[in-house]
Order: sequence, then C-alpha cells, then structure tokens
Amino acid sequence: MRIRMKNEKRKSRIRNIAENGISGDDVFDFFNIVLLTIFAIIVFYPMYFVVIASISSPSAVASGQVVLLPKGNNFLGFQRVLRDERLKTGYLNSTIYTVVGVIVNLVMTLPAAYVLSRDDFKLKKPLTIFIIFTMFFGGGMIPNFIVVKQLGLLDKIWALVLPGAISTSKLILARTFFQTTIPDELFDSALIDGCGNFKFFINIVIPISGAIIGILALQYGIEHWNAYGSALLYIYNPKKYPLQLILRDILLRSQITAKQMESEESDALLSVLMQQISESIKYVIVIAACLPIVVVLPLIKKYFAKGIMIGSIKG
Repeated sequence: MRIRMKNEKRKSRIRNIAENGISGDDVFDFFNIVLLTIFAIIVFYPMYFVVIASISSPSAVASGQVVLLPKGNNFLGFQRVLRDERLKTGYLNSTIYTVVGVIVNLVMTLPAAYVLSRDDFKLKKPLTIFIIFTMFFGGGMIPNFIVVKQLGLLDKIWALVLPGAISTSKLILARTFFQTTIPDELFDSALIDGCGNFKFFINIVIPISGAIIGILALQYGIEHWNAYGSALLYIYNPKKYPLQLILRDILLRSQITAKQMESEESDALLSVLMQQISESIKYVIVIAACLPIVVVLPLIKKYFAKGIMIGSIKG
C-alpha cells in the first residue's frame, strides 16, 4: 500500500513538472539531496575504509592501493585480537562501567534539571550561573586526581563514574526539555490533586520524558564506553581494565614486538609478518571499539530528531 502511494506521488510530481516546468522547490530539493548524499559519503567512507583496510595487505594500504575494495587477504590482525583472552574481560568491564555510569548520570542529572526548570525555585538563576561557570573553568587533571585519591576511589569503578556524574551541557539540555515540554498547567492540576514536587516528578514527568532520557543515556553511554584517560589515571589492576585500555595494550605490544624483531635483525619473513600484524591491528581495534556503538545506535535513532529540536531551543 505504501509503495503504491509513493509511486502515485512520484508520478503526480513528474506530471506536474512536465506541465508546469521545474519549480524552485524542486531545485531546492535536488540540491539538498545532492549535498546530503555527499555529506553521507564523507561520513561513511572512513568507517568503510577501516573495515576494508583491516582485511587488506598492509603494503597495499600503505601504498594507497586500497580505496574502494580490499586488496589481498589478511586476517592476521583479527586473529591476534580475537585470540587475546583479555578481550572478553574488556568488553565485560566496559559494559559494567557504561551501565552503572549511565544510571548514576541519569539519577543525578534528571532531578537537578527538573529543579532548575521550575520558575518557583528561588535559587534557579544563581545556581544556573554557578553551573554554567564550571563549563569554562575547571581544576584540571592533577586536582581531580588528588580528590579521587583522597576519597579512596583509586582502582575502583567509582573513580570512572562519580567525577563525571553530571555533565553541564547535558544538564542544560534536560532543563530546556522540561521547560518546553512540561506545562505549568499540568503541575497546577497535579498540585490540586495533592501531588507534590517529588511525586509529580516520579509519576508524571519521568514517564513522559522518554525522549530526553534516551538522548542523555546515548550521550553518556558513548562517553563511558570510549573513556580512556580517566581509566589510564585511576585503574591499576589489569583485571579491571576497560576495553579501550586492553586494545591499547594489544596494539602497543604488537608494535614493540615488531620493532624489537626489526632492530635485532631476526628472521626477515617473521619480522615482516609481525609488522603486518601490527599494521592490521590498528584497524581491527577501531572496529572492536566501535562495533557495540554501531549496533546500539539504530535502536535509538528515533530520539535523534527530537534531540536536535531540543538543542535548538534556548531557555
């Protein structure tokens, strides 16, 4: 039925163009389609290149022969990465850190954003100014490390979760959503029925805020999944390493091994083989790190348009 309707609309549009000529809207749509297609290719091609380069001959990649199709068959990088037993530990740790981190982020961000969205909150303006101030000025890496150490959080999951429990930009995004989506009349009606702020937030605001919850969960989740610097500073036990640190360690070991064989003048074929593995691993670890995000994104893509609209509204 939908296909038939689309075909009828297309035929009707072609008929109108034939009768009335090309309109300004048609020209505008044409250039929009062309520009968006070019933009999509620019965005998609680097990801596609990483995939074909990971299974191509490293010499072909280095010489620029790999452009649209892979050259040669090279799965040494995949074999080296997938054979590492720490990979499962990395995925498990990163999943735990991401899930716990997102829960903490939402629990901290949503109530704070709701409070700042209420016009009857007397400290709304000074607190908002104070929070925005933190976007531009921070203590830096050393003070943050000292705070984490003094709190006894080193080598614990909370060292990766609590320091970034609330993001200022996401707090403002959620506050804007509540201001533009939750009408005062709804709160007044609930207040007449004996509903206080807390009950109103839990029973009414949260159930109708699926869009902003999905957006925040996505943004916070990507940050936790890709967290690298904080884990490098605060996590010392290899069994607690997130995926990013394990992939980094795999890459560094392969590069060191290749350099050692080259400097020690080992067997030429073995040295070349290790260099090929090292080059392939660079692309494989990108795939291993991004694959879960690529799988999850289509499941929550319906929130993207809403997120763009929310972010475009000032408040």
